[in-house]
Amino acid sequence: MGGHHTGTVAAVKPPRLAYIDYLRVTATVFVIFGHTVTVARTYAAPGTLLFQVLEIFNFIFSSSNLMFLMISGALLLPVRGERLQDFFSHRFSKVLIPMLVYYILYVCAKEGIGQLAPQNWGLMLKRIISGPPVEAPHFWLVYVIIWLYVLTPFLRYLMQNIPDTVMNGVMLVIFLVCAFDTYTPLFGVNLHLSGIVDTFVGVFILGYFIAARSSRRAENILLAGGIISFFITVYIITNLGWYDDYIYNNAPTMMLFAAAQFVLVKRIAAGEVHTTKVVRLIGKYSYSILLIHWGVLHFGVKQMLHVDVLMGGVWGGCILMAVLTFIGSFAGAVILDYTLILWVRKGLSAIASLLRSITGKLKSRT
Repeated sequence: MGGHHTGTVAAVKPPRLAYIDYLRVTATVFVIFGHTVTVARTYAAPGTLLFQVLEIFNFIFSSSNLMFLMISGALLLPVRGERLQDFFSHRFSKVLIPMLVYYILYVCAKEGIGQLAPQNWGLMLKRIISGPPVEAPHFWLVYVIIWLYVLTPFLRYLMQNIPDTVMNGVMLVIFLVCAFDTYTPLFGVNLHLSGIVDTFVGVFILGYFIAARSSRRAENILLAGGIISFFITVYIITNLGWYDDYIYNNAPTMMLFAAAQFVLVKRIAAGEVHTTKVVRLIGKYSYSILLIHWGVLHFGVKQMLHVDVLMGGVWGGCILMAVLTFIGSFAGAVILDYTLILWVRKGLSAIASLLRSITGKLKSRT
């Protein structure tokens, strides 16, 4: 499996997986509803029934973060024979360029267009390298995705050379490491595993495992684990306090819950090759919607339209705010993809072509 590939061998991609489109739509809807519920939670007093119910929904919708990472692993890691040059020039740039554009837009929206002045380019670059902007804290997930893309060529080789008989053991180790990192602090012990766990490599590999390497038995275990994890989480939320570090992100309960959804959608859509145009369209712009929705929610919906979660009651307000955020995010994503981001891509492509031409001329002279 894996092995060395020459540049003349075309990349071998796995067949189209229709259920991935459904997962993209699910993750996109969840991330918007999740941030809407988070807004609603600020109006509820901690410990009240309303707060607890909102927190349970927040847990459900927060699985979108892991779903985005698992989808990336499911799509990227099974690919064989793709040259590094092709991977970074095509796949990686599709993630990096929109992130840079939206990052700068968020900064300029808050601090003014003057941030684009040449004297501010160095500071802007430093801010981008430093991490998510204050104006868009949800970009933490985008940074994780980008770093996982950087690791993808190495992880491809590693995963494709692990025998099936060993893969289940690898997944068990991933869950154990995440469990140790999550729960040992409860006993006053810190194993310093967060540097490994917080890269979300395990979640990335989990998506690949379910999509390409899992057996029926393994999927049944994940389904059962996800159901049990949900009820455990409901108990923790309704009976315990100070639980944020133990139910979200890489906590095994969240990983199992997200994995169960992944398996469930995979089985429901088993045998499907094509999805509806609407599903494909939303899936196509899911990444851009992820990038833009924070601004649409907090500026477009809350400030410009003056919509809040208390309109029509909390639940009616949440639904209204989420629907408007989705519509605005989809429209904004399409417009920016066909204007600003397209112009940036064409500009970079023209620069790359010019550099190749100059390099070719210099080589011919020598």
